[in-house]
Amino acid sequence: MTGGVRIVAVGLAVVLLLIVTVDRLPAAAQEAGSSELTISVSETEVSTLTGDVFTFTSEITNHGLERTPSLIANLAFVAIDGDTYVDPEDWSPQRTVHVAPIDGDSSVTLTWTVKTVLQGDVAVYVTVLPAPPELSPESPLAISPAIQMHVEEDRKLNPGGVLPTVLAVPALLAVAFAGLRVVRRRA
Repeated sequence: MTGGVRIVAVGLAVVLLLIVTVDRLPAAAQEAGSSELTISVSETEVSTLTGDVFTFTSEITNHGLERTPSLIANLAFVAIDGDTYVDPEDWSPQRTVHVAPIDGDSSVTLTWTVKTVLQGDVAVYVTVLPAPPELSPESPLAISPAIQMHVEEDRKLNPGGVLPTVLAVPALLAVAFAGLRVVRRRA
């Protein structure tokens, strides 16, 4: 290969490399922007009984250098067995939390409370997105790993300690009516 042909070949290679790099630059920048916010959770699996309450924490980390806008964190539930009815308001009293802006290379920890309502297999996860007015169709969305929750039905003879009342009230009413009957017969 002569010197002139070599220079042209190297020049073409550099131009091709620049075209490929510039073409991929927006996608790479977009991926980097969406991965700056991550969420981790303190639990990965929970086995529990219906009616039990458990708590877990989620840590929202800003890996970027710039401060985030105000954020909204939301607790979500999905029936992964396809049979369990999940009404989120029944499973958690506070599912949406407003989070103040997070500085670059910092994190915030949130504590969540879950009450297991029905038996079945449910996934619990946390999503985070910018709060309005920063929210737009292009806004990044961060999602935590799912917590696999297996809930067994808790069958108790005395749920909530009500058995004495359930037995005592009818017994007292029976004694009261028997007493009225005796009083009426004597009169």
